[in-house]
Amino acid sequence: MSKVIVFGGNGWLGHKIALRFHNCGYDVTIACRGNRSEFNDRLEGIKVITADKKNPEDMKNIFDNEVYSIVIDSVPTVESIESIFKYGRGIRHYLHCSSTGGYAPLPFIPCNETALYKGFGATTGWAQKAIVDNEVMRLFQVEGFPATVIRPCYITGGADRLPLDNLGGRRDDFIADILAEKVLDLPDNGLSLLQPIHVDDLADSFLDAVLNRNSIGEIYNIVSDHAVTLNKYLELNAFALGKKININYVPLEEMVKKYEGQCSEIGLRFMATHMCFTNIKARNEIGFIPANNPEDTIMETAQLCAAKLLK
Repeated sequence: MSKVIVFGGNGWLGHKIALRFHNCGYDVTIACRGNRSEFNDRLEGIKVITADKKNPEDMKNIFDNEVYSIVIDSVPTVESIESIFKYGRGIRHYLHCSSTGGYAPLPFIPCNETALYKGFGATTGWAQKAIVDNEVMRLFQVEGFPATVIRPCYITGGADRLPLDNLGGRRDDFIADILAEKVLDLPDNGLSLLQPIHVDDLADSFLDAVLNRNSIGEIYNIVSDHAVTLNKYLELNAFALGKKININYVPLEEMVKKYEGQCSEIGLRFMATHMCFTNIKARNEIGFIPANNPEDTIMETAQLCAAKLLK
């Protein structure tokens, strides 16, 4: 039985990945700092190690005590990769979660894995992901480190996380505003593209990649089969709740000024860029087939979050 360790395995995505492998018969261990308990009740039967992956001594202890053939990191850092590479024994496959956001602004639509990946904004999380991805691919090319990079688009699905709002964040009053049929601002003409991926489909992609060892040394965009406009995104949220959507279009620069201090400027600017990708490489090489389409995913999230809000 292959032993799997999932760093960040008690988080939103991490616990989904851990459960996928556990339910398929893998011997799964979760490594986390122990400061989150939101999903602990779903992880019965899965071993948990309390450790800080930023601490080299903790990482050394983990790999001194056990050999894990599959190592998964839901939120990687350069430091965690270095420790895994340095201390890991018998690793046959390493995978981590990145983001398609680093391709923005997209050079072509739909975009694919051949596009330049440098990170959106010099000081953003997307720029950091470019650094992390480059490092793990360098280790593959130079040292033969058996790495695969998974790049999802906007992650949503279920009621565990709030949906994207009209300001590029996940504010907790977004669903309430739709229920109240408030006027919602959108940047420019609302025609920027958004491509959700259901968190369950994303978790499946990690298992797909492990089951096909040709995925080692590769990067995969894990996205649904098509994108929707921001207009359509808001319409679907409202339709799911039986409400009418009221949209007000504001030039992006005016919107940035209007909501200064009320939202993340980076998030708002990012939302106004196109997010539209093909998943052909993942389909052809690892057999990834998303079970959820974007429309159903968007409406499911809205309905479940509204039900949670109205309890």
